[in-house]
Amino acid sequence: MKKFYICPVCGYDKIVNPIYDSNGQGTYEICPCCGFEFGSDDFPDKEQAFKNWRTHWIEKNYLWFSNYTKKPENWEPQKQLDNITKIEPNNMVR
Repeated sequence: MKKFYICPVCGYDKIVNPIYDSNGQGTYEICPCCGFEFGSDDFPDKEQAFKNWRTHWIEKNYLWFSNYTKKPENWEPQKQLDNITKIEPNNMVR
């Protein structure tokens, strides 16, 4: 079974590569949905950075970031945000 990672900013649950390594360091993976870059956009405080980016993303009307990863059919960004509660803090995987 393929392992996917959940974005702690927008709840997108199909990130293919790890977003943090085993030491908690960002891998510079970019969420195709909201555009958050793990290891770059999350300093100095991860939780606050997640909240700030999420607020900005919502204010921009849930703008899909990637030109390469297609937005899912029947995409419901407000519902997608519920995925954040499914994150396992150590590795942010569902």
